[in-house]
Amino acid sequence: MKRFRKALLPLLATVLVVGLFWYWQSTASQEVPEASVRVPVVPGAEFVNVSRSVEYYREQILRHPDVVKNYVELAQVMMQRARETADETRYVPQARDLLDEALRRDPDHYHALVLKASLLNTLHRFEDAKSLAEVLIARHEGHAFNYGTLVDALVELGEYERAIEVCDQMISLRPGLASYARASYLRELHGDTDGAIAAMRMAADAGIAGSAGRAWALYQLGNLYLNENKPDTAAYLFKGLLGEIPDYTQALSGLAHVHMVEGDYAEAIRLLEEAYAEAPNTGFLELLAEAYQATGDTRRLAATVKKIQAGYRAAEKMGENVDMEYADFLVDQEMALGEALDRAHKAYERRPDHLHALETYAWALAKNGRAAEAVPYVEGAMRLNTGDAMVHYRAGVIYAAAGQSAQAAEQFEHALAANLHIESRTTADEARARLADLVRG
Repeated sequence: MKRFRKALLPLLATVLVVGLFWYWQSTASQEVPEASVRVPVVPGAEFVNVSRSVEYYREQILRHPDVVKNYVELAQVMMQRARETADETRYVPQARDLLDEALRRDPDHYHALVLKASLLNTLHRFEDAKSLAEVLIARHEGHAFNYGTLVDALVELGEYERAIEVCDQMISLRPGLASYARASYLRELHGDTDGAIAAMRMAADAGIAGSAGRAWALYQLGNLYLNENKPDTAAYLFKGLLGEIPDYTQALSGLAHVHMVEGDYAEAIRLLEEAYAEAPNTGFLELLAEAYQATGDTRRLAATVKKIQAGYRAAEKMGENVDMEYADFLVDQEMALGEALDRAHKAYERRPDHLHALETYAWALAKNGRAAEAVPYVEGAMRLNTGDAMVHYRAGVIYAAAGQSAQAAEQFEHALAANLHIESRTTADEARARLADLVRG
């Protein structure tokens, strides 16, 4: 599991929810509540013309304000628009408000509840998503989509073993892109990279050519190969994606990451700036910040850091809980370390078994001069032997600061063996220097 993949499951929920209506239609033979027959036939996994769909459903709501399905379907369109534009702070609140209105009018509307559960994961309200998904599964055990929502919530709450059980149930009910992709991530979490690659290949093969779901699976497959220090294979996949979908910004960022690994920061910056111009994705900015830092461009680095902070504030304003992600960013930038520790502690209290919540809290403690306290938390973050190079690097720093030199050297060795340079060439250089100092004694 690498740093840029830690938010994979919430992203998975956002990407794959666009296939929800297609999924309902394709599972019409399953036992579902009476309300489900009102879901329209959608030609494919996405609304073909989003702008026209928005106009249509808004007009339908004006003409027929008591017809609940129109609110639900417009919420679905807004989720698709959020994904396509990466402008979640604009469209996700609209989707949420539409679902709230639908459920105010019909509190038991099944498809509104299904979509709301997925949206709760997008907003990082994992406890609520888990509870709602469990209720929906109890009502309709044969509807696989709800199992996917539950898997996402369980993983983000650190309930990994139960997540595996629920994912197995999902695969048995409906093998396909959504279930294979989740299986891939769970295998990656447990250090089974070969298994993760195999499952993500199956996910991509199960997708429809040109669809958002298949593109996303191929992008993740490219990241898996890049993590395994196979940049040529990753670049091949990213370029193939761009050949299929020329404006697919995730593929642009993936290709940019390959160039960063190869030391070509100029091309990486060009690609990332192009991707961000098309879609204001904070992930693109974080890679840009690393590229600017590596090239010594302090002016653009400072400007980018401000944009990232603004992005986190905007996410919080729309109702997303970003304590863990924001704390991790602040600590890495060595900014507002007191605030970072407070946020990291809140994230840990919410998710005491979540690997990255443990890692972030340990890292924040160490940066606040409390390395000895951080040791048990960073050890908890490594308990699944995931092979995350950045966690091993941070563990090395923490052990060294806590006076445990032998353990520190071991963790720096693990970090370098796990291809730390893929995540950050500068951090890998620092790990080598620290390891050399420890070996010299």
